[in-house]
Amino acid sequence: MAELQMLLDQEIPQGRNALLESHNNLKKVSSYCAQHYLEDPNKKAALDETKNFTTQSLASVAYQINTLASNMLHMLDIQAAQLANMDSAINNISQTVDIHKEKVARREIGLLTTNKIITRSHQIVAPTNPDRPVKYVRKPVDYSELDDVGHGIKLSSQPNAGTVRRPSSASTKKSLDT
Repeated sequence: MAELQMLLDQEIPQGRNALLESHNNLKKVSSYCAQHYLEDPNKKAALDETKNFTTQSLASVAYQINTLASNMLHMLDIQAAQLANMDSAINNISQTVDIHKEKVARREIGLLTTNKIITRSHQIVAPTNPDRPVKYVRKPVDYSELDDVGHGIKLSSQPNAGTVRRPSSASTKKSLDT
């Protein structure tokens, strides 16, 4: 917590102020380099000096931006960790509340129930007079009972009632020729 406060109060504002100062210094350096290039008879030396100033200034600004960005990321990491801790604590409290609600609900349901009265008696009662088993009597099978069952046509007028004859192939040829 103290580290976060130090970042918010000191390091990040100092980095921002350093960038603002660098901005003003870069304006001054650029005006100096432009003036020096115009006034100096040795243009190549003036250009080399301008390149050196530019390289040094840009390196300084890049370092300041990197430092400020690192501080910002560190601050965000600390805040993310704090949020994760708070989330965990809230979930823990929520679970505790849910458990308490469940206990109260079960207690209320328990108050609504009544005890069942159980009578102690024999569930299976043996019969007082057991039935006598019926003795098996074998009866002969009468196969003639099934004679009328079958194709459904009863031919009682013909001499061979059980058989139906088809005409032979020779008699069929004779009837076709005539």
